[in-house]
Amino acid sequence: MTLPTRVLQGLALLLLSAPAQAARITVPGTSVSIDVPAGFVPMPRSVIDSKYSRGGLPPTAVYSTPGPHWEVNIAFALRDAALPAGDLAPVQAGLERSISATPGFRWVKHGIVRAAGREWIDLEFWVDGVDTPIYNHLRVTREGQKTLLVTANVTKKLYAKYAARLNAAMNGLK
Repeated sequence: MTLPTRVLQGLALLLLSAPAQAARITVPGTSVSIDVPAGFVPMPRSVIDSKYSRGGLPPTAVYSTPGPHWEVNIAFALRDAALPAGDLAPVQAGLERSISATPGFRWVKHGIVRAAGREWIDLEFWVDGVDTPIYNHLRVTREGQKTLLVTANVTKKLYAKYAARLNAAMNGLK
């Protein structure tokens, strides 16, 4: 028994038009997980090293819209420095001072949030990129004796298309 062609075509159309689902991944080397937006792929190490070569250590891992431009990113950095015990407000203040000196800096919001049983420094801001403004959503937390930094960023041109998905991912960190 076969299904009529119209039923098969309708089923195929339904499957093709269904929105792609985010994929939950564990941040490498941590107990933290995040829903990476549908369509994002792991950025190759050679691209990470090139794209993040302006100073400092590159991220541990990056998920991004596919190349060749790798325009929208969620990056993870696990650093061998423990955050001080207790209140994160002094660390937040230091981070805020550091990033506020970046050309084109503008706050969206900043504070400390509690999610999935841990405190996160939560900073959203715009800075001037090489040729366009860049939106950044940065979260920082303790991960054992290390510090985990998670940042999502997108160009102004693509902000309307990706902002909700990036913020959903950042707000879903567990």
